[in-house]
Amino acid sequence: MSQISRDDVAHLARLARLALTDAELDGFAGQLDAILTHVSTIQAVDVAGVEATDNPLKDVNVTRPDEIVPCLSQAEALAAAPRAEDGRFAVPQILGEGQ
Repeated sequence: MSQISRDDVAHLARLARLALTDAELDGFAGQLDAILTHVSTIQAVDVAGVEATDNPLKDVNVTRPDEIVPCLSQAEALAAAPRAEDGRFAVPQILGEGQ
């Protein structure tokens, strides 16, 4: 027995304002029915006594330690810049006034 009919797909397409051909309606009806059948199979699995798992991996947010290391000074960073003004990188304006 089909869980979703061609008419159901046509109704959903109208709600979503999708123009589907007859072939697309038939194809999507079959695909959606297959998806719903798989979901029903999964929902039928007995999970009583199975502990819920949100992430099977124990290591989360593995990052390196936050350590202070030498870095460029402001002058060194700006030395290779095409243009610098007032200790900052100068870039061309891309938006007009008032935007």
